[in-house]
Amino acid sequence: MCHNSLELNCPICNESIHKIGDTYSLCKSCKYMYSSEQHGAGAEVISLEVVRRRNFKFICRIIKEKFPQAKTILDVGCSRGLFLEIARDEGFLVTGVEPMKHLAEETQSHGFDVINGFFPQIMSISNKKYDIIIFNDSLEHIPNLQEMVYGIKTYLTDKGCAIINMPTSEGLIFKIAAVLYKLGIKIPYYRMWQKGFASPHVHYFNLQNLKKLFENNGFVMNYSSPLPLYSIRGLYKRISCKSSFFVSIFTWLFMILLYPLLSIRSDCLVACFSIKKNYFRP
Repeated sequence: MCHNSLELNCPICNESIHKIGDTYSLCKSCKYMYSSEQHGAGAEVISLEVVRRRNFKFICRIIKEKFPQAKTILDVGCSRGLFLEIARDEGFLVTGVEPMKHLAEETQSHGFDVINGFFPQIMSISNKKYDIIIFNDSLEHIPNLQEMVYGIKTYLTDKGCAIINMPTSEGLIFKIAAVLYKLGIKIPYYRMWQKGFASPHVHYFNLQNLKKLFENNGFVMNYSSPLPLYSIRGLYKRISCKSSFFVSIFTWLFMILLYPLLSIRSDCLVACFSIKKNYFRP
C-alpha cells in the first residue's frame, strides 16, 4: 500500500480506495478510511484523564477475566504512562513504547520501563515477548498496518493477546461530523481526524473491518465492547486546546446535549485478538 498517493488499494480487502475530499479516502467495500495527512508523533489532546482512567480500569478487568494467564503488558504509544500506572497497580508487569523522547523520559522518571522509539522497529533491541500488547488510541496513528501487525505477531507470546482501544467510524459523533463535512462544514470532521495536530489520524476503522484486518493476518477476535469517548468533566478544555473560542463553546454545548445518546452508538471501542492455533508466525 502506497502512503503518498490517494490512488490506493485497501489494506484490508484489497479493493480500490476512493477519494472523498481533502486528504481523505474511503474503501466502499469494507468502509475502511485513510488519510494522506503527514503522520508524526505527539500528544496534543489534553483533559482525557477522567475518561481514560475509567476505560483503562475496565480494560484491566477484561484482561484478568479473559486472559488470566497474562502477566506482562507492552503499551504501544504510552505517552505519560497513565495506562502503565493503572496496569501496574492492578499487578501487571508493564513496559511502554513511546516515540517522543521527552514523553519517554518523563514517564521513565516516574519509575516505568519505557523504550523510546517507534513500534515495531525499536523492539529489536530486546526481542522480549509480552502476554499483552495494547494500543490505546495509537494504532490509528501508525501508517504501516502490515508492519504493525507483523510486529504484534513477533513480540506476542504464544497465548498472548493484542488489545486495540480506538475511535470508530461507526460512532454517532463521527457520523454527524461526516454529514456536516458533506454540507461544507468541515471543522468537526477535521477534529475527528486530528487534522493539524502533530500526530493526526491516518486510519479510521469500524469493528468489522478491524476484525477483518486481524483475521487476514492469523488472529481471531476474542472480545469487543464499546467504550465512552469523553466525559463531561474536562470536556471544554479538551475541545478548546485546538479550536477558537466560539467554535469551542458551540461544540461543547452540542456534545453535552449529545452525551446521553452515546450509550446507543459510542465513538470508541476496544477489541481483543489472539493468534490462531497452529498459525505460522515469525
